[in-house]
Amino acid sequence: MRALLLCTVACAAFIPAAVAAQGAAVSPADTTNDGGLVDIIVTAQRVEENSQRTPLAVDVIRPEELTRQNVVRAEDLSRISPSLSASGGGGPTTVFFVRGVGNSTVNAYSDPAISFNYDGVYIGRPTSTSGVFYDLQRVEVLKGPQGTLYGRNATAGAINVIPNRPKLGETSGSATLGYGNYNWFTGQAALNVPLGETVALRAAGTFSHRDAFQTDGTGNQREHGGRLQIYAEPTPDLSLRVAADYAHQGGASSSGYYLGAVNPTFGPNGPSGYQFVPSNFSTQQGLLDPASNAYLAPRFFTQVGRAGAVVDGLPFNDNDYWGVTAELNYTTPAGTLTVQPAYREADLEYAFNGVFRQGYTKEKDKQTSVEARWTGDFGPSVDYLIGAMYFDEEIAAVARYNQQSLSPYQNFRTKTESWAGFGKLTVRPVEQLSLTAGARYTSDKKRFDGTSNVYILFCGNPAPPQDVCPTLPFIPLAETEADLQAFYAQRGIPITPVPLFALPPIAGGSQTAPFVLRSQIPINSGLTNNKFTYRLAAQYDFSPRNMVYASFETGYHAGGFNFARGLETYRPETIDAYTIGTKNRFLDNRLQVNLEGFLWKYKDQQFSQFGYDLGTPPSTVFLTRNIGNSTIKGLDLDVEFMATPNTLLSANVQYLDTKYDSFVYFAPNQGLPANTTCASTPELQVTPGGTISVFRIDCSGNQAFNSPKWSFNLDAQQTIPLGTYKAVLQGGTRYRGSSYSTADYLPYLRSEAAFVSYASLTLATEDDRFFVTAYINNIENNQRLITGNITSASLVTASAEQPRTYGLRVGGKF
Repeated sequence: MRALLLCTVACAAFIPAAVAAQGAAVSPADTTNDGGLVDIIVTAQRVEENSQRTPLAVDVIRPEELTRQNVVRAEDLSRISPSLSASGGGGPTTVFFVRGVGNSTVNAYSDPAISFNYDGVYIGRPTSTSGVFYDLQRVEVLKGPQGTLYGRNATAGAINVIPNRPKLGETSGSATLGYGNYNWFTGQAALNVPLGETVALRAAGTFSHRDAFQTDGTGNQREHGGRLQIYAEPTPDLSLRVAADYAHQGGASSSGYYLGAVNPTFGPNGPSGYQFVPSNFSTQQGLLDPASNAYLAPRFFTQVGRAGAVVDGLPFNDNDYWGVTAELNYTTPAGTLTVQPAYREADLEYAFNGVFRQGYTKEKDKQTSVEARWTGDFGPSVDYLIGAMYFDEEIAAVARYNQQSLSPYQNFRTKTESWAGFGKLTVRPVEQLSLTAGARYTSDKKRFDGTSNVYILFCGNPAPPQDVCPTLPFIPLAETEADLQAFYAQRGIPITPVPLFALPPIAGGSQTAPFVLRSQIPINSGLTNNKFTYRLAAQYDFSPRNMVYASFETGYHAGGFNFARGLETYRPETIDAYTIGTKNRFLDNRLQVNLEGFLWKYKDQQFSQFGYDLGTPPSTVFLTRNIGNSTIKGLDLDVEFMATPNTLLSANVQYLDTKYDSFVYFAPNQGLPANTTCASTPELQVTPGGTISVFRIDCSGNQAFNSPKWSFNLDAQQTIPLGTYKAVLQGGTRYRGSSYSTADYLPYLRSEAAFVSYASLTLATEDDRFFVTAYINNIENNQRLITGNITSASLVTASAEQPRTYGLRVGGKF
């Protein structure tokens, strides 16, 4: 790896210098399209600039790529950007990782590690990233910490979704309709209308309706949305844009599938380990399929006995999102003022399966934000930007997570208030050299008030006879605590309240099995995190088309809360990132070669997943914890080549070398060995409720999560002129190496390396005013495992990528 980084440094210096003589004769005007590769304008640094002149690692996703890959939700972006790992986390939630940095944020009291920004507005909840991928200029995926300009919760990077804006003096429109297998109907439309000489209106809408991917009827899609914008330019120096949007998400997330069973093995001295027995089920055989229920029925639960005949809770989505924003730009001789206030709401009600019989959330999110920026210069050699941001978020939610033998009922409110001031200064001491310094100070205040009442069913301990709970082995799918209490009262089974970290006597005590323990976890607390982050960068232009850059940047991700006994809070995480890169255009603007080397040092990494708390008895919970430090280094190569005016070839390759320098966590010792390939050591741990037996699990030295060593996309496009028409052939493949997404590093939960390919044929008019496209995605039908977990029944549930899809799209514009 050291040799590769040295090669990057050498290439960054040598490649532009080797063509400096050639590039020196190129005038700035020649950096436009001029029949070669198209320049792309980005706003990754909060100002408009050519992506090839931006000293940042950024993937720019064009709208035609979004259409080609059927991008409807945020997790679909991972099919396009090799650096991005995105997956559904249950219901409307999207889990993001960039180059091994991220966390599995699937509840309302943990925050994502990637800043998701829609139309310039930071979106606080990963449940609110749907319904925005239509009528777009582009999507920008910024790789690495963005602590200076994007602030909180951007340790991994940022995703900017940028809609098309209204255009003055133009009447135009576009529409696309599609139909494919799984009865997949898609559509988008946009209309731009001038309202006089200084005002324009733009309206756009989208829908996506699809049958289920899974045999149990789950994994279907029912989504639609709309956006309305008005833009006014009363004077050449003043502009105002007001935008409103709405989206609805229906259907249901995929229930998942049973990957197999984990059975304990025994030696002469007792339990010795575990054996994985694959189910050999299709990835599309849902958990609610009759064959899957038959697979679950004979399983034995340590606390409650045989599962018996069960029908689990159906997943569903009934989620509504809306928001309004305004953007004011005022240009003066001294500089430009930009102010953007915004307000957004989300009304969520959804259920999902996976590791649960049913997880359910009903949630109301409200966020208010305002950002103000001033950009200016001190002559031709100094540019600057200063700004401030205020963010306020309030969440009220109830949730329940039925896990067969236990079920927490949660009711909570959270509030986040964040202030930040930031600035950036760029100095050009000589014409070709730019030096940049940026800084941001963030103050986060969080408040969490709520309770989690955990009900745990005991039919005997450690193992009940099979006839103790023959007709009620599972905690019922009760909507409320009152319903649950009534269920057991009617059957004469007592519910025993227990204080935190305490267990009432069983053997010889006042209570005999079966009974239900009720343990309450209250949280009434606040956190304050203040952090200074900064960026230092240098850029040297060998020519208008060839440059090198280097930077050092820090990032910060706020701490937060858990409903987990003994683990109620977690600390902030930070990252230091070193980068060196080069961006180049050669061969009369027909060849683009961008190369970047990076080294990241990740400290106090937050990781969210299912695990046990430190209560007595321990409960299975979803929690975030600080797991240690890691080192992430690698290379990113981006190549585009216009071999002929009608032939475009491209490759985006990423190499990652990741390692956890320290990664330690604890799991309860319940008499069986810890189910992990990491080193585990039994020890006693003192908690507020007493001393408990735990395993100290040390995964230091392992590969970071969601970080395949090699990832790449290869694409080709050939245009064939046909008089006043043209045919466009497109094809490509993406490769993702093997990776892990869970902290136990079990081989059967590893996502194996895989290729996924696509192809399309488009017949269009020469001016693209009409087109028809036939497409196929995932030609190999390779449904790579995304993530998996082990249930209370020691069955492994998993989720997989989308299956093969194909269909037709027609569209036009005027």
